[in-house]
Amino acid sequence: MAIKKKPQTLNKLIERYKKIRKKGLLQKKYKGKYAFVGIGNHSIHNLYPVLNYLNVDLKYIVARSQDTVDLIQNNYPNTTATTKLSDVLEDSEIKGVFVSANPTAHFSIAKQILASNKNVFIEKPPCSSLAELKELIGAEGRSSAQVLTGLQRRYSPVYNILFNKVKQASYYTLKHKTGSYPEGDELLDLFIHPLDALFFLFGTGKIENVKTIKSKGTIVYLAQIQHTNGVVGSIEFSTDYSWMEAQDVLTINTAKGEYITENTSKLTFQNKPKVFLNIPLEKVKTFIPQTSTLYQQNSFLPIKVHNQIYSAGYYNELAAFLQLCENGNATNCSSLSSLVPTYEAMEQLNLAKNKS
Repeated sequence: MAIKKKPQTLNKLIERYKKIRKKGLLQKKYKGKYAFVGIGNHSIHNLYPVLNYLNVDLKYIVARSQDTVDLIQNNYPNTTATTKLSDVLEDSEIKGVFVSANPTAHFSIAKQILASNKNVFIEKPPCSSLAELKELIGAEGRSSAQVLTGLQRRYSPVYNILFNKVKQASYYTLKHKTGSYPEGDELLDLFIHPLDALFFLFGTGKIENVKTIKSKGTIVYLAQIQHTNGVVGSIEFSTDYSWMEAQDVLTINTAKGEYITENTSKLTFQNKPKVFLNIPLEKVKTFIPQTSTLYQQNSFLPIKVHNQIYSAGYYNELAAFLQLCENGNATNCSSLSSLVPTYEAMEQLNLAKNKS
């Protein structure tokens, strides 16, 4: 039997679409020049690939040691590698600066960049305390520049879908469990992401009833969050579990059903049986539960929207910062002032940790 060929017009349409898509990918979207402070493991795997994909003109990369500068020059021949932040601060061509260095240095670096009136993208944590955060907010107020912080869940597809669906939520539970973390501050390095996402979704609130459990280099935080809008949350943050089997599950209860996340890679909705005059209708007639998948990262399709860097929110946060620098009309979902509830909550968790 003869195989039918695609009509010539269809082939032409497909080729035209591919050509337009390729042109869009190769076209330079951002005209400004930028600098990057830091070139560590996180930056190399999650941030630099996005900037390369977006054809961003990195004029400078700032590193701490001359050895690293030499390596940068070999790998980025069109970029000036330097150990001097002042080279960036004094260059009027630089529209914005990406900062992903040692977290203990972020606060000082951000203040210097703001003083030079250059926009700052700063990886989490932007600072180590609420007092430092308020100082950065003041520095931003005195500057003509803006700060966008790297709390990428605020830019992930899963949390942006949820943001518009959980206005009528009543309560939620969050379990974020990893293995032991002896190399740093678990609150600032690990738990800041899921904690901050809760304030992004449900607004301001206060930590209550905190309990901590310490054991052989691990810690567990159990607490409730009472949000100003009436939503109540229960959280479990733990380093007393496993890295290979790490868990990050947020379950949000609404009148119609439950939204359930699996990290930032999947979001489902499970409907509830209806109730009429306080009578559960599932006792009257058969109820068939239904689960809808609202978002799922698809590793089978090798395209941008199914890449983990995209689903985690890295792509959108960096694109938002570039838009902010180029024309100022981007929505800054992670401004310094929006992080105040997050840092207030971390101070309460730290207080409980130090008391136990």
